[in-house]
Amino acid sequence: MKSKNFNWLVTIFVAALTFSALLLLSSRNVSATTSNSQQVTASVNVLGTLYTDINPTSITWKNYPNFTNDTNTLITVSDQNGNIPGNIFIWGTATLSNTLNGNSIAIGNVLWNPTSSNTYTGTPVTTSQVNTLIVVAAPNIITPTTNSPIYLGANIPAGTPSGLYTGYIYFDIENVSGSNTIYSSQPSSNTLSVTVNVLSTCYISLNATSINFGTVLSGANTGTTWNGILDSDPGGNAQASIQVAGTNWIYSTNSAISFYVANTVYSGTNTISYSQAFPSNSLSLTLTSTGLTVAAPTQATPTTSTKIYFGLGVPGGAKAGAYTQNIIIGNQCD
Repeated sequence: MKSKNFNWLVTIFVAALTFSALLLLSSRNVSATTSNSQQVTASVNVLGTLYTDINPTSITWKNYPNFTNDTNTLITVSDQNGNIPGNIFIWGTATLSNTLNGNSIAIGNVLWNPTSSNTYTGTPVTTSQVNTLIVVAAPNIITPTTNSPIYLGANIPAGTPSGLYTGYIYFDIENVSGSNTIYSSQPSSNTLSVTVNVLSTCYISLNATSINFGTVLSGANTGTTWNGILDSDPGGNAQASIQVAGTNWIYSTNSAISFYVANTVYSGTNTISYSQAFPSNSLSLTLTSTGLTVAAPTQATPTTSTKIYFGLGVPGGAKAGAYTQNIIIGNQCD
């Protein structure tokens, strides 16, 4: 009797183990079934794209009127994250303007060039878009940013008044294929602020480098006969005060023989006599203001001028022969 009960318990135990194994196997089968997957196909159409960025975004030139800044100011034009090549286009505002004095510098005085130059050379910027034919290569995943240089230079017209003149130059990278053009996508930084700081100055140009008083007797003077010199300012922008000086008169073959610088006089007119100018308007060894001025040039009148006249008195007893003197004429900017 005890033996039968034991066999029955063993049978139940084995059956329980068998049922547990079946449950475990069933659980594993359910888990494997829920891990199955399916594939979804995605697609996108990537368009040909351009972007335009420039560096720097502002430049300032400083110079005097009638001077130029060489075409070597570098502007780097970049395409960041585009995917097709394009050409650089350039254009600008009509003028660089000074709001304080009302004057301006035409945009055509700014030149662009594909290469740097130590001279003022290139193509004028216009108000219409111009294809420079400078290519910016297509960016790619490995090189997401590409760029090309363009160089600028500026001319300051004669007679431009001093001050700050500001305008804008624009850049755009465009892909042109026949009649189809792809423009840069926005936003982009493609505007260059351009400022020209025109400094104040005056220049001097004389229409003659020598004068000849001819023959003057000892103890006599040139009377109402005057030698005129035209003092011009070709392209400055400031009024100038005329100053004069001179050296003593030196005998041609013996420098120990001379007479005074003060025997030469100046005048703003040729209608007076020598005696009216001497000694108040006599030359001295140092520059002295004459009270005469050369008006400030303007863009409309880029050259202005004033005539100054010279006369001579030869002292009594001066040795006969040829004498020479250096006369210095200077323009002091006001």
